[in-house]
Order: sequence, then structure tokens, then C-alpha cells
Amino acid sequence: MKSLAMRYFFRVEYDGTAYGGWQTQTNAPSVQETIVKAFTVVTRQRCAVTGAGRTDAGVHASSQGAHVDLDSPIDARACELSVNAVLPADIAVYHLQEAPPGFHARYSPVLRRYIYHFALRKKPLHYKRVWMMFYSVDWELVRAALPALVGTYDCSAFCASGSSAKSMICAISRAELSPTPYGYCFTIEADRFLYKMVRTIVGTLIGIGRGKIVMPLTDIIAAKIRLNAGETAPACGLVLDYVAYDGID
Repeated sequence: MKSLAMRYFFRVEYDGTAYGGWQTQTNAPSVQETIVKAFTVVTRQRCAVTGAGRTDAGVHASSQGAHVDLDSPIDARACELSVNAVLPADIAVYHLQEAPPGFHARYSPVLRRYIYHFALRKKPLHYKRVWMMFYSVDWELVRAALPALVGTYDCSAFCASGSSAKSMICAISRAELSPTPYGYCFTIEADRFLYKMVRTIVGTLIGIGRGKIVMPLTDIIAAKIRLNAGETAPACGLVLDYVAYDGID
């Protein structure tokens, strides 16, 4: 089989509501599969698309990193315009460019940032984009717990079953709660994340804010037991906001 010759980097923005997640699968449409089909139609080449992360069903992305492997060179600007014309309205690609030598969308990131959105009342215009809070949450308790998240440590407590990760060590560099016009958003940055890790962290923070979890977050982390953490937060409020790479904007 002829080897793929050209690798191009691009970013992806998508609303994940209609998809079973990023990764191609047999039982639901996926973002990855949809992008592969669009590149195939436009370039008339076989292609392979790889993303920086495998977002869950219903999770959104603002600046997901990805690359496409093709048999031969393309006009990146013209290709980007044509691929976007083929893609459905809930997926877009941008910043398509030739990737630097040795680049890999999944293994080259130096930082990943997720943002989780909460609404403090019913918000029809943000339906499927926020977790609507219909109960009382002490947001100061949530904020007070955040420093415990920052550091490099074993994150087994926040990893859902079914993970194929060989290491549970993650380096979390930022965990912040900020007000929004309709509620709050939680921002977290790390070198990597485990399966459903962000949604589990969010569910744990809300459990703390509701008084349902009284174990200190430091003890939950140290115990490395998933059952000590909170529920998995709904996918709809989560956005893969940005994936950073050295040498690529």
C-alpha cells in the first residue's frame, strides 16, 4: 500500500450535539468521520484524520487541533474553503496549513484547555450548551476547592472505567471559576486529560458546592478511588476550548 505523503494541520470548531463524539464509530455519526468524508470529496484522495482528543458524545469544541494525511500536496486555502462548503453547519475547519516535520495532532500538544458552562436558570438560547442548575450551589465552596486540583499527580479518582490510558499522571496548571452573564464557567488546563476526567471533576465540584460531598478534594485525589468523586457532569456544558502546540498558532 502506498504510504501517505503529506500532513496538514488544521483546527476544528463543532457543536457536538448531533454526534456520538469525535472518534469514528459504527453506531453513531462522528465528527472525525464527517471531516474525513469532506476531505475525501474535496481532494479526491484517500485521507486519514487525527484529532488532539476524543471528545465524548455531546461535547463541543472551539479550537480542537487535528491533522489530515494525504497522498499529494494541496492548495491549503482553497481546500479549506471547499471542505467547509461540504461540511454540515455544525462543523468547521480553519487554519489549514502544512504541518511541521514530526508533528502529530494527538501526541504533540503542550497544553489542552477545557471550559465548562453553567447556567443559574433555564436558558433556551443556550440549550445543549450549558448545565442548567435547578438547585442551590454554594459557589464559594466550589471556588475554595479549586487550588487542590492544580499540580502533577495521579488522577485515577477522576477517570471513568473503560480508559485505555497507560499512565494516570496529569499535570494540571490551571483551575478557575469565573462569572458569566448567565452563571459561571469553569476553566481547566493540563498537559493531558483522562477518559471523562473533566466531566468527573465538574461533577465533584458541584457535589462539594451542594454539600453532598464532604470529603476534602485533596483526600479524594489521594485515595485514587473513582467512587469517592462526584457524578459525571452532563456533556452538553463542556467545550474543548483550545489545544496548544509549539510553533503553531
